[in-house]
Amino acid sequence: MDSDRLNRWLTLGANLGVMAGLILVAYEINQSGKQLEIAASADGVDNFTQAMETLVQDENLSKLIYRAEHSFDELDDFERWRVKRYLDGYMSMSEQDYLVITQIGGGDLAGFGADMREYMSTPMYRDYWRQSRDRHGPDFQRYLDSILTELNRN
Repeated sequence: MDSDRLNRWLTLGANLGVMAGLILVAYEINQSGKQLEIAASADGVDNFTQAMETLVQDENLSKLIYRAEHSFDELDDFERWRVKRYLDGYMSMSEQDYLVITQIGGGDLAGFGADMREYMSTPMYRDYWRQSRDRHGPDFQRYLDSILTELNRN
C-alpha cells in the first residue's frame, strides 16, 4: 500500500513537472513572437528611412516627386513610370506598416492615418491609387478608400 501511495505522489509530481514545462515553453514561444514583431516593425522603419534618404539624396527624384505631387498628368511616360515604381514600393511599405499596426498592435494608427490623409490629398497618390488599388490587400484597400471618402467630403 505504501508503494502505491508513493507511486501516486511520484506520478503527481511528474505530471506537475510536465505541466510546468509546457507553461514555460508557451511563455518562451510568446516572447519569441514579440521579439519577431519588434524586429518586423524595426525593419519597416529602416525601409521607410532608406526610401526617404533616397528621395532626399537624389535631387532629380526629389524634383520629379515634387512635380508629380502637384500634377501627375503633366509628366511624360518615363517620368510616370519612375514615379509609379517609387510609389509601388512606398505604398507596399505603407500597407505592411498598416498591417503591423492593426494586426500586431505596434505603432500609432492615428499618426499613420494623418500621414496617409496628407499623402492621399495629393493628385499623385490619388492617381496612383486609382490605377494600382488592386495590387493591395482588401484591408488596406478599405482603409485607404475610407480616407479618400473622408477627404472627398471635406
